[in-house]
Amino acid sequence: MHHAACEEERPRMGCAGGKAIDGDGAEDGAKFAEIKARGWKIEDKAIGEGGFGTVHLCTSTKNGKQRACKAMRLRIPEDRADFRAEVRVLEQVRKHKNICHLIDHAEDSKYGYLVMQSCTGGELFDRIAARNCSERDAAMAVVDVLSALNYLHNLNIVHRDLKPENLLYKDKAPGAPIKLIDFGLAIQLGRGQKGEEVCGTTSYMAPEVLNASYSTECDIWSLGVITYFMLSGQLPFKGKEDEDKEKSILKGHVSFSSSAWSKISDAGKDFVKQLLVSPVSQRLSGKDALKHKWIKGRAELSSSPQSDEVVQSLKKYAGAHKFEKAVRHSMATHLTSMELHKLRNTFEELDEEGAGNISIDSLQKILSKESASGRDLFAGFDVAAFDIDGDGQVDWREFVAAVMQDHELYNEENLAKVFAEADTNKDGTLSHAEISKMLGNDHEFSREILQKVQASRGTSHAEEVHMTLAEFKSIMQPSESEGADKAKSKTGKRKHHAPVSSMQMAAGGEEKI
Repeated sequence: MHHAACEEERPRMGCAGGKAIDGDGAEDGAKFAEIKARGWKIEDKAIGEGGFGTVHLCTSTKNGKQRACKAMRLRIPEDRADFRAEVRVLEQVRKHKNICHLIDHAEDSKYGYLVMQSCTGGELFDRIAARNCSERDAAMAVVDVLSALNYLHNLNIVHRDLKPENLLYKDKAPGAPIKLIDFGLAIQLGRGQKGEEVCGTTSYMAPEVLNASYSTECDIWSLGVITYFMLSGQLPFKGKEDEDKEKSILKGHVSFSSSAWSKISDAGKDFVKQLLVSPVSQRLSGKDALKHKWIKGRAELSSSPQSDEVVQSLKKYAGAHKFEKAVRHSMATHLTSMELHKLRNTFEELDEEGAGNISIDSLQKILSKESASGRDLFAGFDVAAFDIDGDGQVDWREFVAAVMQDHELYNEENLAKVFAEADTNKDGTLSHAEISKMLGNDHEFSREILQKVQASRGTSHAEEVHMTLAEFKSIMQPSESEGADKAKSKTGKRKHHAPVSSMQMAAGGEEKI
């Protein structure tokens, strides 16, 4: 089976202004009519947008509560089927305290709408790093996640994309619960059925997912990776490319040799080991994990702050990830307006029967046509890589997902375009205000970025620093040891229908596209 890598995270970023634009780049006057008719007032300004949808804050006309509404473009019949499948899953899990609730939903001829509970407390790693949390705090967080997973697994629902970015705090209160978000990849398996679609975020994938035969236990493995990261500030399975990470995962060796682990209890290390076990039959279930001595004895765990090394690693992950999300959003916006409309026309020309897919042979014509025109949009692509599910056909989402791969986004030209867009005064540099705007008015993190630029130059802290294009490119194209894990997803068809699928839960905070 061939799989294409897409921007797994469906990147989150700061609030994006502008009117709601449909996936083809045209304003749609009827957009939101169905959900408005159900008693929701939708704000014009999008808090996030991408090639496949937009997210807006909304307010109930019945009780005045603010929520977030995601509008997903339903281009082909399969999009509608996927939207309804996600709704079915969300409706089954809407009452659990550690799962982000679906409040309402609707659909029309072009869009599917999800009104979701708002989670304004920020991402798991952001909070842990900011508050210099302890081993006890990490265990408390794990309890919340296990509670959500056990609820899902009792229904035979597999989340399939458990990662730090999909764990948000309900609000900023000290005791706020963690909410599991983003069910765009969730699947409900039948009795004895195994999942076969290789999907998720590579660094958090279980070995059985890579081997395309898995069940609910794969979510427990992902939690093991998250717990390892929380306690040590490092990922257990490393690699510069996805292929290297996969080899490391399949090998399954988990090291506790770093200095960070010297301050972690034996019970904590044992808990992580029991979650990162292959074969599956030897891995702790969610229910057994809650009975583990590390969890049962969490009140007695150290309340001392984690080491500076771990805290800095978590901050680095969250920070690099946040800046990258903002840049990816801008890139996706450029690609949507500059490329996707033409690609759509080309796709529809080749889809002679209007079936919503084209053959691999027809796709080869696209490559030849684009190459002859001098454009390098598809340079270096393996034609078979477009066919994510290996059925010999390429649907629209597979087509766009392949275009949105890293080597397309992270090139000199696109980085320069993003830089130029952010450089509002056109002086050739990015100021604190310009970076802050890109980050959704996050002034503190903007200052942190410029302080790093300052440090790299060795200049005085009294000097006002502006980031150059070269420095911007350096930050966005770091070495493996310098940057956050650029997690990608090897995905099946469902992955691409909702790149904004986590944005709605983070209303007022960071969003995904």
